[in-house]
Amino acid sequence: MQRLRQALQQVRKWLGDLLAEEQVWIADVREAVWAALQRLARLLMVAGERVAAWVAERPERMLSRPREFERSRALRFWLVRLLQVALFLPLLWVGYYLLTRETTYLEIPAYASAPQQRVLVVHNSQDIYGEEAYANAVRALDYARLQHDDLDLAAELSWPALPEYSSVLFLTELLDTIDEGLAQQLADYVANGGGLVVAYRGWNPYLAALFGMKATQDFPRMLEGEGGLTFEADFFPGVKGLKLSTKTIPDLSSFDVPLQKDVQVIARSEAGRPIVWLYRHEQGRVLYWNTVFLADKEARGFIVQSIMNAQPVGVLPVANFATLQVDDFPASISTEKIEPVATEYDMTLVEFYDKVWFPDMMDIAERYGVVYTFLIPFNYNALVEPPFNFREWEHAEVHVDDQPVFYSIYVSHLAAQKHELGLHGYNHISLSLENWPSEENMVAGLQAAWQRWDEDNLGPHPITYVPPNNIYDEAGARALTRGFPSLKILAGIYTGSFESGGDREFGPEPWNPELFDIPRITFGYNLTPRYRFALLSELGMMGIWTTFIHPDDVVHTPENYPHSPYHRNPNYWPWRGDHTGEKNGFYYRFLRWLDFVKAYYPWLRFVRTDESLDILRRHLENQVTVEMQPFGLTVHTTPDTYFQVRINDARRVFLNDLEGAQFVHVYHGGG
Repeated sequence: MQRLRQALQQVRKWLGDLLAEEQVWIADVREAVWAALQRLARLLMVAGERVAAWVAERPERMLSRPREFERSRALRFWLVRLLQVALFLPLLWVGYYLLTRETTYLEIPAYASAPQQRVLVVHNSQDIYGEEAYANAVRALDYARLQHDDLDLAAELSWPALPEYSSVLFLTELLDTIDEGLAQQLADYVANGGGLVVAYRGWNPYLAALFGMKATQDFPRMLEGEGGLTFEADFFPGVKGLKLSTKTIPDLSSFDVPLQKDVQVIARSEAGRPIVWLYRHEQGRVLYWNTVFLADKEARGFIVQSIMNAQPVGVLPVANFATLQVDDFPASISTEKIEPVATEYDMTLVEFYDKVWFPDMMDIAERYGVVYTFLIPFNYNALVEPPFNFREWEHAEVHVDDQPVFYSIYVSHLAAQKHELGLHGYNHISLSLENWPSEENMVAGLQAAWQRWDEDNLGPHPITYVPPNNIYDEAGARALTRGFPSLKILAGIYTGSFESGGDREFGPEPWNPELFDIPRITFGYNLTPRYRFALLSELGMMGIWTTFIHPDDVVHTPENYPHSPYHRNPNYWPWRGDHTGEKNGFYYRFLRWLDFVKAYYPWLRFVRTDESLDILRRHLENQVTVEMQPFGLTVHTTPDTYFQVRINDARRVFLNDLEGAQFVHVYHGGG
């Protein structure tokens, strides 16, 4: 009996330690444990019967005993039953302990969390370069609708209570004001399940061990000229295997620091040096970026996902849409045979668009659930003064039912049946005073386009405008709504020069608040590592993807455009490449890009650009509060919204327990 009790105690301790260490839901094993207990009980009952039979000896001997022996036999019978109960009670106690373990889990530090999801952003206003990363991160958090408080180390203010925050984000290398006592508070905060992200490489002798570095008092050596970045771990969906060259990241500006042996490296430089790593400190997680790269605007989504990675559980509201715009189509199209289309199809360019390119794009839309926004430039002439004609718009003809029709008008009606028509301008001259004599001339050209839109019965007046060459100035922004009052969306570019109409944010256009900027982040048919990074960053920031293509990318070669500063087809890729058997053309490259998106983000909704306006506005105005409990989350949003839940500590989502939410998709990542 003593040995059994000791064995049961050891089993209890082993199970308790295992469950506490692994942090698994006891609900997953309740049924199995209960079945095992029932089986053990049955075995004990059988064993008890055998003991009773042995104690009773032979039946014939019992029959020969006197009457008083019957009383002793009854006594022995009840003693056996008491022995069975005594053996079974410890098992009942173990079962009770296991089945009620949920209440005990409330005391485990790994399940302790902040009352709400809220990020403490730590920066230093005296850190000139770090402030660029700080401004970038704050914009990213606002886009992601993540609540945050900011702490300026230069102001020498008291630190707030750390347990009130789900994570802490460092965005400065000037960490000198953090003394040993404060460093210990940070270490205790992480040890109890808090998340810490160092998004701008910094160092402090009291924090080095917490950062996953080997403790040292010496300031680490700075490395210069070491670039490139390869992601080795499943940081978030689609990132593993991403390799950015030194051309994209020429200098990481990292520290030469030795790491602790239990650090998990997420990304390395081209030279193999750890740049991004995860360090688990007791029940918490520390994600360290040994670089200044996250100060780059295109990296914002990686800041947001770093926070989701560091917290035990993270909730990210997402707008959930993708817009795919086709610049320069329908438009004036050449009736000449142009390489490499001429070799592949023996067609003129307009025949290629009519018989190959446009049917292929419609097939892609059907297969992948894609919706296009086609952007019309009516002409490619250089007219910037009236009268404004449309001879180029009526240039190319095709035959439909043996009747000649203007292809630009004909295909516009085809495209408008299931997709959106937007405006690319009266012509392809950028709306800036550098190109036009005056703002009034711009307005006159746009008004001529408005009138032609009605004459050709192209449908409702467009809402979306894409600037030719992605360039416009303040006068051009004003002219847009004067000449085309239906316009509401200005889709320029996310990067570039602000003075030329680039470097735009998601929100009202600074030069004309009547327009709302929805900038494009990627373009083309070929998913390069740079575009993969930009795509994933935009998706990681607020669950959207804005991209565009051109129909004439295949003919935009150095041979056809010798004076162009860059070429969209420098390698002379064909459209398909079926004729050579290589299938290396734009068509197949575009399919691989869409396959990549569908594989990692199957929930992403493709919408018309005009439809995205209300979706994006609701997202940016959404007030999100996330209440965090040991065994649940409560998400409060103003409108209905999509959101991602990332779980890093082995807890699981029980779909039957969802209330007020609908399950869409699950991704099982590494860790």
